[in-house]
Amino acid sequence: MLQIRFSIIYLMSSFILLFVGCGNEKKPIVQSSLHNMTKDLKSQDIKTELEEAKKHWLHKADLNLSKGLQKRVKNRDLFSTFGLGYGGPSAYRFARQDDSGSVWMSVVDLALDENIGSNPYYQNIKNFEPEQFNSLQKHLVNSKYLIYWLPQGWDESWFSIEQIQLAMDKGMTPIFMYWYFGDKLVEGMPNYKERFAYYKDSKKVGKFLKKLHGQKIVIMEPEFNKPPVMESKKTQRKFATTISRAISKIKYYGGRDTLFSLCMLDTGSRGVNSHYASCGYDNCALGDQKAWAQTEYIYKKLSRRLDFISFQQMIGQFSRNPLDSGTWDNPNPKAYTEDQLSTDLLAQRINNFTKFLHEKYDKPVMMPYIAMASATWNDNNNNNKIETEELNLSGWEYKVEQVYQDLYDMRDTLQSNGLFGYAPLSIFDNPSQDKGGYQYFLNNEYHLGIIKTGAKDEIDEALHGDLYQKGNVLDYIYGAN
Repeated sequence: MLQIRFSIIYLMSSFILLFVGCGNEKKPIVQSSLHNMTKDLKSQDIKTELEEAKKHWLHKADLNLSKGLQKRVKNRDLFSTFGLGYGGPSAYRFARQDDSGSVWMSVVDLALDENIGSNPYYQNIKNFEPEQFNSLQKHLVNSKYLIYWLPQGWDESWFSIEQIQLAMDKGMTPIFMYWYFGDKLVEGMPNYKERFAYYKDSKKVGKFLKKLHGQKIVIMEPEFNKPPVMESKKTQRKFATTISRAISKIKYYGGRDTLFSLCMLDTGSRGVNSHYASCGYDNCALGDQKAWAQTEYIYKKLSRRLDFISFQQMIGQFSRNPLDSGTWDNPNPKAYTEDQLSTDLLAQRINNFTKFLHEKYDKPVMMPYIAMASATWNDNNNNNKIETEELNLSGWEYKVEQVYQDLYDMRDTLQSNGLFGYAPLSIFDNPSQDKGGYQYFLNNEYHLGIIKTGAKDEIDEALHGDLYQKGNVLDYIYGAN
């Protein structure tokens, strides 16, 4: 019974456990979906393309931003109103019409460029459909939060300070997901050398933020509550101390107009037929208070450092089996039933989680990213291998739409229980997400966004310009045009 519960606990996040392959097969390296959020930005060739792309992005001169019209957000405004966000990488990679490279679309342009469909640079995108991008812009302009990722090895060249400042001056608040240790925390706590490098990188983050004028948010170490961190009071104390010192570094070098949070995994049981008393609800699909309370020591140690509490949600109908993940090249997949995942109750679970955290720590709460992979798999021939004809690439789109509709319908309740905002993990499906990598969500890695394009999974490296919304998700998140 405990073993079954354990598998459900760890399926529901982008975090994966470390399993050793058999014989001489390649040992899986701990990697999650988050590992690839900024992967496309790291090569020197890409940096050259990005510098060229920035010349064509929206500039201050393109906007009516006289000093009297600036709407920079103040501390007190953030938590008093509900807001939606979006983001992912600092720019999305699209294929060029002539296949001669990539076109990089700024995430700021997606919201602020009212003429995005007419931008000559973007018209080089393969199968570009300008009216679809104009429609997307009309949705995203309603966003309050702009989310960026800072993994280990991040580089300032990935970003446009001018553009982020434009978004801030138009009333948006940038959120930087500082995912430094990331998946390496699964392998153990950072040693002295690694912590020293972390503090040095925190100084770099602070100096970067100093260039931005106005309110900013840094969310420290998303998905921090991995087993080595939670192992004992000693490891939890050590982790809290490490985070506290990093926050001090960022504040010292970045100024005092930055708010901080620490984002936890939802590591609870989710089965609608599970009725553990420790879950604290009629069934465990509605929440798992015992699992949620395990981070209490860390949050209370950091109470003075944190301005709000945050948590994430990631879910998919199939993934690697968390109890027997297989090897790198030969994964062991597992499909889940609705009773095990309880997607129909996910919005209520999010509401319960929000209320639990808000009441426990007396702080506002945010869900900075949520992802529901939209493909499904049915092992028709029972060979425990994923075959193309067994996949339904839109099999869960109706569930994705329903969850966002539920969240929309519950928005007033969510806000009254302490939630001040949330955001999807990614706007677009990525046809090459972690291709050749560990791929915890397997073929579902390509379906973590809320919009799909004509790009083909594992064939195309970049997005295409023909956009297909998953139901009415955009309306439920950002409002109807």
